[in-house]
Amino acid sequence: MLNRIENKNCKILVVDDVSQNIQVIGNILYDNNYQVSFALSGPEALTLLDHENYDLILLDILMPGMDGYEVCKIVKANQKISHIPIIFLTAKSDTDSILKGFELGAVDYLSKPFNTKELLARVKTQIELKKQREQLENINELLEEKVKIRTTELQKANEQLQKLEQAKGKFLNLISHELRTPLNVINGFIEILYPSLKETEHEQTIKTLMSVTDKLISLSETALLITELQLGEYLIEFTDVDIAEISLKVATTYDAAMKEKDIQLIANFDENARIIHGDDELIRNSVNKILQNAIKFTPKYGLIQIQSTKNDLFVELIVTNSGDGFSEETLEKLFEIFAIDKMTNFSDGFGLGLASVKLAMEVQSGRIEVKNHTEGGASVTLMFSA
Repeated sequence: MLNRIENKNCKILVVDDVSQNIQVIGNILYDNNYQVSFALSGPEALTLLDHENYDLILLDILMPGMDGYEVCKIVKANQKISHIPIIFLTAKSDTDSILKGFELGAVDYLSKPFNTKELLARVKTQIELKKQREQLENINELLEEKVKIRTTELQKANEQLQKLEQAKGKFLNLISHELRTPLNVINGFIEILYPSLKETEHEQTIKTLMSVTDKLISLSETALLITELQLGEYLIEFTDVDIAEISLKVATTYDAAMKEKDIQLIANFDENARIIHGDDELIRNSVNKILQNAIKFTPKYGLIQIQSTKNDLFVELIVTNSGDGFSEETLEKLFEIFAIDKMTNFSDGFGLGLASVKLAMEVQSGRIEVKNHTEGGASVTLMFSA
């Protein structure tokens, strides 16, 4: 509750056309250290309210000319002073009069003749409530200001991120275009040289060069695809695609690689889980990346399985390989572009391979899931909307 020292900072306006009532109320409030102003009419009260700030208004209802109800209406209609609580002073005790006062915006009422303890208790309560409301409003204003500042900071951060994303896209695009042309030229010369160097001491060297250039060309193509997908520049063409046919065709391109490691390939496609609606090129590229990855990290004499299944939501293409699976760190950053610190189990350099697959699935309203198996090995699942 407010004490006498705090009361000194509280200003109360008493409005009553009877000077004796003003004197009684004034003495009670002065004795309790309140600052008090007086008005003998409604217009006089409104004039004072235009020039002074008050914490509470004690307002008589029955006054000649402008009664307390009218004064209350005017106060509550004025945004500058509508927050000031009003306690009606009334000789009336009928319910209708009291309810009318509350409907107009009064917060309490006091019946004449005044009881000192009751008057002080009601005054203190309403002033305390006003102070608490003001504190809450100040806190809200402070919070709103902090939110505005934070929002501005986030907007700037988002703008910076967008610039970084654009820069990254341009960089990937630059890698693709600047690498592909000279690499294709180099690759062309290697293909010309290979027949004449086959079965010579330089055969292994030329094979190494072919392998390196193939990887760099794959990297540049993946970088270009990621850029187009991120910037929305890839022109997707939805058709009915046979994922079983695509998977088997892609697998045949790795026959030599699997034979070299004695890897067994098992394919099992559900006849009801073959045809999906998607982009043929994106699906082919995704399957290629996943199989390339699986072959690379499947140990000698290992096993790779390709299968398709269907449920109520998805047609799933699942590629499972034996081996050690993905490290925990790799799983956490598997789809992040350029997340290369101590990462293994991705086929394209810079971790672009599965990142491009994730983007490709997203533009087809699909998903990709990767998980390790407790019995060893890992699986990558492409999930297409059924």
